[in-house]
Amino acid sequence: MRRTVAGLVLATAALPASALATPSEGARMAEELSDPLRQEQLATAAEAVASAVLDMPAAPLLRAARTLAGEDPEYVDPDLRFGDLMAPEANEAPYEFSRRLPQMMAGLATATATLEAMLPELRAMGDRIAEDMARDIYE
Repeated sequence: MRRTVAGLVLATAALPASALATPSEGARMAEELSDPLRQEQLATAAEAVASAVLDMPAAPLLRAARTLAGEDPEYVDPDLRFGDLMAPEANEAPYEFSRRLPQMMAGLATATATLEAMLPELRAMGDRIAEDMARDIYE
């Protein structure tokens, strides 16, 4: 069991060099995530997408499902939208996405900057673990 866990640790220790963003990429990402203009653009886009989903016609899909089930498809209102199928508070979702997205992006920017600051220590820890494991395996 110890060797299995050690192997997993060794495998993940090698990840920062190849899978995680380089410091310059992390800094760029954190800067973009904390940019108020970018936040506003994405919030506007999220609001538009959420509104579009709620306004999509649901009748064709529901009619097809009823037909496949051997039921009368005419039972479905032809003007039914996906927003009509959800709880009334779902109509506030586009506004909530728009309102909260900048806050979420700022949090992601902080997390990205923190991870970037931790990368050298994580890499050093991975190196120490690899050395310790090699010593354990070959001793």
